[in-house]
Amino acid sequence: MSRGGKGGGNVPEPSGAVGEDRHAPGPTAAIVVIGDEVLSGRVEDINSLYLSRGLLELGVAVRRIVVVADVVADIAAEVRACADRFTHVFTTGGVGPTHDDVSLKGVAAAFGCRQVRSPQAERIIRDFYGAAMNDSALRMADIPQGAELVMPEGMRFPVVRVENVWVFPGSPHLLRAKFDALRDRFASTPFSNAQLAVNCGEPEIAAFLEQVQGEFPRVAIGSYPQEPGAPVRLILTLRGKDGGMVARVLEQLRSGLSGHLVE
Repeated sequence: MSRGGKGGGNVPEPSGAVGEDRHAPGPTAAIVVIGDEVLSGRVEDINSLYLSRGLLELGVAVRRIVVVADVVADIAAEVRACADRFTHVFTTGGVGPTHDDVSLKGVAAAFGCRQVRSPQAERIIRDFYGAAMNDSALRMADIPQGAELVMPEGMRFPVVRVENVWVFPGSPHLLRAKFDALRDRFASTPFSNAQLAVNCGEPEIAAFLEQVQGEFPRVAIGSYPQEPGAPVRLILTLRGKDGGMVARVLEQLRSGLSGHLVE
């Protein structure tokens, strides 16, 4: 399976159903959060939120977010499944020097390859740690065979890429810096967005929303009840790649919900 090779350029958008957003043709993504500390509630996952928002701005639809334990077989199974279904896969966490940092091992297993010591990664690690360098630190130089090391400008450590899978650290400040340095690689046609505020319950308008969604399958219509005491009861959101179509759906909703709109 090849998703753009190892050249480091943009991964092409899919032309068929695999990896395509059901509402707007274009690239999709999955985020695999790795770590027992997230599953136990000791650490709050803010990385997937940051990635989701950033990818949406770039025109990439995030279609799956999953949290898995520090178990090689679990990581491998999830990464393999996501790599087959989505344009991009981002893993976060589990890339350090300790015994429970097994993300790279899991990604290697997902692609049926072994881990090898990367001379480039080893040089970077030795330069960074200097006299404090030890065998544990060098574990971070063991990457899946055939992986690409992508070194964003200004970064001390590279991001490991295997096919369409990008391996990011779990520390939020490091993840943000690396993703921001690489974000142009994932850019696609941006989404057009719109929203309406309405004062009614979802059951009152559910049938109408379903009807409009059926007429415009390429525009995602979302309904979000607000908390008690909020100035409106529902926020309706629209998202699609075709701005003209989004505008048409917006006008149809305005017309059909005229008695409930909050301007």
